[in-house]
Amino acid sequence: MTASIMIPLTIAGMGLYYTRWQQNVNDLKTMIDLVSDEKPERQKYGIAMFEYLLKNDKVPVEFVAAQLDYANNASDPQLLNSMERALNNAAQVNQSVEKVFTEAVGRLPSRVFVSVQNEQQRACFSKLLASLKDSDGAQITVPSISLAKWDGKVNEIRAMKDDDVQKAKEIAGWLNGIGFEVDVVNLTDRWAGARQVRPNTFELWFGDKTLPEMCTGKQ
Repeated sequence: MTASIMIPLTIAGMGLYYTRWQQNVNDLKTMIDLVSDEKPERQKYGIAMFEYLLKNDKVPVEFVAAQLDYANNASDPQLLNSMERALNNAAQVNQSVEKVFTEAVGRLPSRVFVSVQNEQQRACFSKLLASLKDSDGAQITVPSISLAKWDGKVNEIRAMKDDDVQKAKEIAGWLNGIGFEVDVVNLTDRWAGARQVRPNTFELWFGDKTLPEMCTGKQ
């Protein structure tokens, strides 16, 4: 008698599970199609759907990583920022999203914003970056190289979070390996704005230190 009751319940439960699973798959597919659409208004709906699904724990970290990777290489430079805002908004409602976000961006190439003091340093970094691309450079992206004045005497790679210090050391190791001496600095407790910066994001500041031989041509 018990078996006759449990079997239909089990079948019904399996059917409900499959229906929900299929709906989740369909939702993810719809979201991906919208985000990757060329029309801005459809992308907007896709990002809104992305945020909604995140708030309800319906986007696995693998999908988050894939979507961020797509946005990171998209022709529209605003797409990545829009998706990151969606992630941040979802994290305010669902605490587990922050962990997913951190893990997902950790799978992307590290973002390095470069600040130079003059055009000679800018040209130097372009040479350094070209050299890195033959080895480790594929693991970093450089959104901008900006002119900025400061009184530093050394070159610095700045991490914004404690968890990113090790990655900063790796980037410093790549640069040191091609002759560019750089020190690692942790801004976690030194700059309040560091808490608002996306994980796996760094700043590289050129100081007054002599440029490497690769840039000066001196042997």
